[in-house]
Amino acid sequence: MDVIVSDLMLEGMQGDAFVETIRYASDVHIIVLTAKTTLDSKLDLLKKGADDYIYKPFSIDELLLKLSNIESRINAERTLTLKTPVGDLAIKEKTNRVFLDETRIPFNSTEYRILRYMVKNAEQVLSREQILTACLEDSDAFDRIIDAYVKKLRQKLGSKLIETVYGAGYRLRGEKHA
Repeated sequence: MDVIVSDLMLEGMQGDAFVETIRYASDVHIIVLTAKTTLDSKLDLLKKGADDYIYKPFSIDELLLKLSNIESRINAERTLTLKTPVGDLAIKEKTNRVFLDETRIPFNSTEYRILRYMVKNAEQVLSREQILTACLEDSDAFDRIIDAYVKKLRQKLGSKLIETVYGAGYRLRGEKHA
């Protein structure tokens, strides 16, 4: 189980910046320990990517219970699986982790959303507009940004997985597992 439990009082870095930095690079669970008790502080940290928030002074029993709850959710998570030309692809939806033949491949949040959408719609031709609408709905990005994300996905997963259907969009090749 991957979990970071961190106090916000860090030397050399603000705690909220630490949470943002970790969240950008990883999907690890983050539990924050803090003396900040205002609702605004809590909401701000949750928006920045913290998964849970514990006020100081805290009970070790509370922390252990929260860790136990995280562990049980991880163990019960839903996995999307796909047999692809480059190997077995597994997406663990609760933890946003992607595995190719049991090797974990890191993705940022947008790459993950696009890949997950494509896996759920495997073997269907998806236009840039469909992908943009489904995965970047609150963005002002143009549909051509999808080309850049597909390029990144191909770099991480191999070029044979995502097929370009000229004039129509992209198709993720693979057969869903039951």
